Amino acid sequence: MKDAGSSLPFAQRFDEARDLGLLALRLGAGALIWNYHMRPKLAHFDLELAHFPDPMGVGHAASFILALLSEGACSIFVAVGLLTRLASLPIVFTMVVVLFLAAGGLEGADVQAALLYALPYTVIILTGPGRWSLDHRLAPWYAARWNRFRATPSGPADAP
Repeated sequence: MKDAGSSLPFAQRFDEARDLGLLALRLGAGALIWNYHMRPKLAHFDLELAHFPDPMGVGHAASFILALLSEGACSIFVAVGLLTRLASLPIVFTMVVVLFLAAGGLEGADVQAALLYALPYTVIILTGPGRWSLDHRLAPWYAARWNRFRATPSGPADAP
């Protein structure tokens, strides 16, 4: 008996569901980090800047700006699916730093939030963005650039 819900084969329906799930994950993770993490930082910019930790020794202001870029710009890239895996890395790194700060006893470092933000971006790093992303549309362009890069001689060692 044929499934009345779809004329697509099961494997193709599974692919559609996976891509829809990855789209929901990207958009949901981006919306959550923006609404509950970025918006408060931007709303209380001066206070956050004055009290932001400096875990890597680059200065409080630089650490704050790096966190804003990671959580802000990178989450937008992930949400739209542009350079998705690469853009997910700084977000996961930032959340791992928060986990280390929490383990070190820093007041205000929220372990639960860091884990909840790191998890979807880690999944995205492992799975990729899915077909409903700019990366999927740009895949032929990426492949052409990668092939051109690989074909370029790297120096005297490659000379005939």
